[in-house]
Amino acid sequence: MKRIARLLLAPAGLLGLLIFTTQCSSQSDPGTAGTGGTTGSGGTAAGQGGSSSATGGATGTGGATGTGGTAAGTGGTGSGGSTTGTGGKGTGGATGTGGAGTGGAALNINDIIPGFDGFYWEATPSGNTALSGTNYPFGPAAGGCPSGASWATTGYINNKTMAVKGVTGQQYTVNFNVRGVVGTRCYTGGMPGGMPLPAATPNPSGPNSTWYIGGTQFNDSIWNTMEIHVAPAVPNAANVYYANYFPNTSNWCQKEASYETRFSASFPVIGGGNLTFTIHDSNCRTLANCGQVENQATCDTAASRIIDMSGVSPAPTSFVQPRSVSLGGTSYMVQWLWIDVTSVTSP
Repeated sequence: MKRIARLLLAPAGLLGLLIFTTQCSSQSDPGTAGTGGTTGSGGTAAGQGGSSSATGGATGTGGATGTGGTAAGTGGTGSGGSTTGTGGKGTGGATGTGGAGTGGAALNINDIIPGFDGFYWEATPSGNTALSGTNYPFGPAAGGCPSGASWATTGYINNKTMAVKGVTGQQYTVNFNVRGVVGTRCYTGGMPGGMPLPAATPNPSGPNSTWYIGGTQFNDSIWNTMEIHVAPAVPNAANVYYANYFPNTSNWCQKEASYETRFSASFPVIGGGNLTFTIHDSNCRTLANCGQVENQATCDTAASRIIDMSGVSPAPTSFVQPRSVSLGGTSYMVQWLWIDVTSVTSP
């Protein structure tokens, strides 16, 4: 009986062993290797990993490196594998560097109006006009004093012309300082200008602003003018300026004295044109630099004004004051202006 049982049990054990072995084989079979994830695509889309895991399989192969783009691609997970493929990071192009703009070089007054910076403008004695008081002769070199049909053509007119260079037709603005000693007079039809603006009451003992913009001479006075004319005419500008203005009030129009002047001013010019500096004296004699006392019988040369020239650039050389010029063996203390340009711009 025991033998029969053994015989019966043997096949059953065999069958169990076979089943057990089969199960064990299923658990230990390495199976098909997990398939790596698809290549991660760099840029905006993430790489997709595999979708199934093999049971008990060997470690799957990680997804291939994604192609670089603007964003990091994510590698797929291999089938049955545990390693995640990492997408590559795309590297963007380097930021472009803008070129630095270079400003134009500053304009040089010596290129635009040669001779204007440091221009010494003098009412130089000339002619042989009979004199009185503190006057000196300012007439034609040949003598006499021309008479004309009107004030504009009577007396002596001294002109100096200066060329405006630069680009023909281009507008420039010239900024400058002025200082000196002048006989003053009145003008009309324009307006006082410069900095500081001319005072309502001039200063006999100190500097005065004597700039006047536009207009014309007043009352056909026998006192000399000091005019600057700009040609060709600049649109919307005065184009004529006066450097020895006193206010048309009280008795300031015809003072028997000369005065210190000091101011800053500017005016526009046109490239290819010119400046004309005019001194017009209708009776061919003008006031000397004899100090602040009016109506002197003779010129007190010891009181002649000495003008502070500090800060002028370039500094005057061999500039002796008071300014004295000899004519016919006689020395006269003359009227003069010094122009010191500070800048020139366009326009």
